[in-house]
Parts: sequence; C-alpha cells; structure tokens
Amino acid sequence: MEKFRNPIYLLLSVVVFFASCIDSDDNEFVLYDDAAITSFNLTSAKILNHTTSSKGEDSTYYSSTTIVVGYPFTIDHVKREIFNQDSLPYGIDATRLLCEYATVNNGMVGIENEVGDTVAYLQTTDTIDFSKPRYLRVYSSDNSTSRRYKVTVNVHQEQADSFQWKRMADETAFASMKSMRMLVLGGKVIMLGTDGSKTVVYANEAGAWNEMATLGAEASANAVVKGDTLFVKEGTMLKWSLDAFNFTDVAEANDIVKLVGACKTELYAYSTDGMMMVSKDGGKTWSADELDSDASYLPQQDVDYDCSAFNYNADTDYMLLIGNRSLGGYPEEATAMVWRKIIEYAPYSKKYRWSYIDFAESSYYPLPRLAGLQVVNYGSSLLAIGGAGIGGCKEQALSKIYESRDGGITWKTNAIFSLPEGFDSSATAFAMAVDADNFIWIVCNNGQIWRGRLNRMGWKD
Repeated sequence: MEKFRNPIYLLLSVVVFFASCIDSDDNEFVLYDDAAITSFNLTSAKILNHTTSSKGEDSTYYSSTTIVVGYPFTIDHVKREIFNQDSLPYGIDATRLLCEYATVNNGMVGIENEVGDTVAYLQTTDTIDFSKPRYLRVYSSDNSTSRRYKVTVNVHQEQADSFQWKRMADETAFASMKSMRMLVLGGKVIMLGTDGSKTVVYANEAGAWNEMATLGAEASANAVVKGDTLFVKEGTMLKWSLDAFNFTDVAEANDIVKLVGACKTELYAYSTDGMMMVSKDGGKTWSADELDSDASYLPQQDVDYDCSAFNYNADTDYMLLIGNRSLGGYPEEATAMVWRKIIEYAPYSKKYRWSYIDFAESSYYPLPRLAGLQVVNYGSSLLAIGGAGIGGCKEQALSKIYESRDGGITWKTNAIFSLPEGFDSSATAFAMAVDADNFIWIVCNNGQIWRGRLNRMGWKD
C-alpha cells in the first residue's frame, strides 16, 4: 500500500499519467472540484475458525474464502458515514477484507491509519483491517476539495443457529398447578393455571409474575388469543379481555364444550356432540366447520394450537391443532392427532376445510402421543414438547423438542433445539409460548422457568 503525507502528490501522479497519454494538441484533460464516494462494497473475506485440542490448546485457521458482495453498504453523505445494515456472517475475519469503491469524476481515495496522521492510497487488491471503524478521504481530481468518510463494517458476534437458554427466577405460586396454558396478549406473556378448584391468571411484567384475575377451574383449558383479545370459556359463558385483568361477557355458549383455537378472524371450539365449530363474530354465534375426515380423529385432551402467517400465500393464515384422543377409547394408540386448516383473507379466496394429518404405519416421523402436548411456531418451524408417553407411546417425559418443517406432517428432533441443560423433567404440568421478542418460554409446576432464543431470531437486521 502506497503511503503519502500530502494528497497533492496523488494529484501530480495523476496529471503525469494523463499527460503521458496525450498524443496531440486536440486531446484535453479536465479536472473537477467535487469529491464524493458514490459506492462501496466488500468483495472478499476469510472465515475464521477456532478449534480446541484434547489438551485444551486453541488453534485458529481459515476454513474458506467467501464472497460478501451480497451485503450492500449504505452511504450517508450528510453524516459522511458508510456502513452495512445487514451484518456479515459470524466468523468473518474483519481484519482482512478486500473492498471496491467508486467516486464522482474519478476522485482519488485514501485510507487513514489508525492514529490518523498518515493517509495511504486505498487499493482494491490489498486487504484492509475493518475490525474497527476506519476513515477514508476522497479528493477531487483538481485537489481543491476533499471529504472524510467513516466506514463501519458490522459482523455478527454470535453464531446464527446457536440456541441459548437462561433459567429465570423460580415461581413458587405455580407449584399447585395441575394444568397450565401460556399465551401472548398484546406483547405480554400471560399464564393461566388451575389447581383444580379455580384458574389464576398471571402476567409477566418486568420479569415478575403478577396475579391478574381468578376464573373458574375450566378456564385454564379453554383460553385462546385472537388478535389482541383473550377469550376464555368459564362455565357456560364466553368472555373476552384485552388485558387479562378485566373480563367481559360475550354470550352464553351452552352448545360449546371446549375452546380449541383462534386465527385473525375466527374462533374454533368443540360442540357437545364432538363436532368442530367456528365463530366469525367473536363468539356470539357458532356454526359447524368442515372436516375432511371423521370427527372421531379430533383430539379430546392435551389440546393445543398455533396460528401463524402462511409462508406461501399473502393474506393467509396456517392453523394447526394437536392433541390426543382419550386413553379409554384408544389404549394402544402411539401417535398424536394433528389437524390443519388454511384461512385466506383476500377477496374471492377459496374456503378450506380442516385436514387430518394421518400418521400411517409407514410414517417414520409422527408426532408422539405425549401428555400435555404444547406447540409453538418458531421462525419457519413448528416446535412441540410433551410429558410422558401415553398408551402405545413410551417416550420419557420432557426429554425432547420435536420440530416440523412441513406444517406438521413430519416431526423430528434437531440438535439445535433441545431442552436446556439442567432442565428438571419432573414437572407434571407445563406450558410453552413464544413472546414478541422471539424468546421461547417454558413454565413448569415444579417452579422452574426457562427462556431461550435462537441467536438469529434476535437479530434486528
């Protein structure tokens, strides 16, 4: 890299270069007085890896060279700053980057050393240390004007697919809970738990669990969130709340025995004769919803649901319902019951029925029949946990997280998603939810509360 203390030397070199190219008096070389960097990009970087030997010795090596042109840089000419909004991948060695740039009217660009007392010509063939902000100077071709830009190269400091769990403060009030349901209402995590005689509603506020309301015992298993509204069924009355504190009666629901789910515009429930019902007016009226299979395959216990945006169509939700059939009627069954429904909101959309996902004997990856099944949507995956196996399922309680990447058709374990080290699987009641910041919460009646997040789910870019 050529160093220069006075930018006039650069100008003289340019003049000499162009003068040598003039072969007649008709050629004319024009100098300009404006200076600006019009584009900046990185062209190549090395990925740095670390390994630790059996003796604990650390070694560093470069595993590969990667092209990083897919990470555009923003140039703020007012603040004179250049930066990448999308951080480079974890492992990129920011001390050895190649860059390219363009200027207005062929201005010359130099880079200051870290002290700022010298400037070197910025060459695109030399690696540059951008691990800290660096300053570039661009000079007009007539050397009458210069501009100084601060360049910041952002690199992710954590691995994208690393999952981090943290144990939160225990909550002894949950110890008496026989069943639990956790939901997110208005960005706030709420938990409904019953001791068998009543349901207590809690909200997590600033890290503390505050008691909000007391409802009938059956409300814990009859609670869903539709948009910004919590619906619960208490006795024969359907109620709604915006804050989990004040509850208002909606209507008598004598023909409804269980609330099972909700999407943006619809509530779902079971009728007294075991059929799927739908309400499109907030629970005031109900009608039969269509199924593509026999209603006997609907889950009667351990029921949970998830409603999320459908990845393949705009203005569309994907509804998933999971749970188990009663042990008395199906003692040898080893798999859970999984249903799905697509709900389109665009004008003239097709109306879809509930579809039963049949885990045939040839299916290698069914969702096991686990007690207290819980499901959440996380990124592009569905995640499920459960207690001990029921009937023909012999899985141990709270031993695995099951992931589905195809909308609930197949369920596998993934090393990325695992229960935290030190997790106490003795809980007989538990609940799981994902909050507005993409943290997964697991709350148990043995007092333990865990919160975890996949690193990339916390990145803002």
